[in-house]
Amino acid sequence: MNATLARLDRILAMVPWLLANPGAHLDEVAERFETTAGEIAADLDILGYCGVPGYGGGDLIEATVVGDRVHVRMADFFRRPLPLGMREGVTLLLAGRTLLATPGLRDPASLRGAVERLERWLGVAEVAVDLGDADESLLGRLREAAEELRVVRLTYRSTGAERETERDVEAWAVLAAHGSWYLRGFCRAAGAPRDFRLDRIREASGTGQRGAPPPAGAMSTPPRYVPSDDDVEVLLDLDPRAVWLADAVPGAALRDERTLAFPARSMEWAARLVLSLAGDARVLEPASLAEHVRDLVRATRSQYDATGCDRP
Repeated sequence: MNATLARLDRILAMVPWLLANPGAHLDEVAERFETTAGEIAADLDILGYCGVPGYGGGDLIEATVVGDRVHVRMADFFRRPLPLGMREGVTLLLAGRTLLATPGLRDPASLRGAVERLERWLGVAEVAVDLGDADESLLGRLREAAEELRVVRLTYRSTGAERETERDVEAWAVLAAHGSWYLRGFCRAAGAPRDFRLDRIREASGTGQRGAPPPAGAMSTPPRYVPSDDDVEVLLDLDPRAVWLADAVPGAALRDERTLAFPARSMEWAARLVLSLAGDARVLEPASLAEHVRDLVRATRSQYDATGCDRP
């Protein structure tokens, strides 16, 4: 567990313990959580910035040290039961189960109890997570390569690419994110770190070479889309209801209140994104994307006509 995750783990465990032990001595807290008094003081400083938007009285967690005695007062918001919907409940359940499977977790009994209460509240015993159609043999070979920092040669098809490419990758880790498996490593062809979706890898073979370990911070972010020089700049005119897209599309930025710009490697993907917004976005550039959207609309309508269904 890296230093950031270790600190988060400690803070999450420390808050309920401090609430149950008001006025605990700073040295006692440090001994309980196997760190120094200075580290605990730094944790408490971070905790003082946690809360809900508004950030006024009653919105933040108050963490104070008075004469070496630690006092924590929860923000008023946290005193009220959280009204969970099914989606939020399942999200928490999956996160809790994932955390329970993490080696070295502090005080797993409390978390396990919370997970069991969530299961009873949701009325579910099993939740399946689909991580794509990655070949188990490929998954195992790439994990082994990452553990030994070996270089693998991939035959890979990028998003929207018409042909496959061959590239040597210094394997660092196999990660699960966004419903898929990814290989993270240093791509020698690109000369930079890259994430490769396993369901787009047709072949992977060893080269007999060893790569360098990942630099500091290389594993701190989840897999994400990295724009290339070949991407097409897309401009959309957004209805105010669709401005949230600026936070959802990788590399997107609002040029003004309505104009969204983002790089797209695949016109097919960009066109289906526009269609999914159901009229809340209009293509400004490029013209080829606007035409592709119209083609998809015509194709969809013809499918409805062929089946005799009412058009949407």
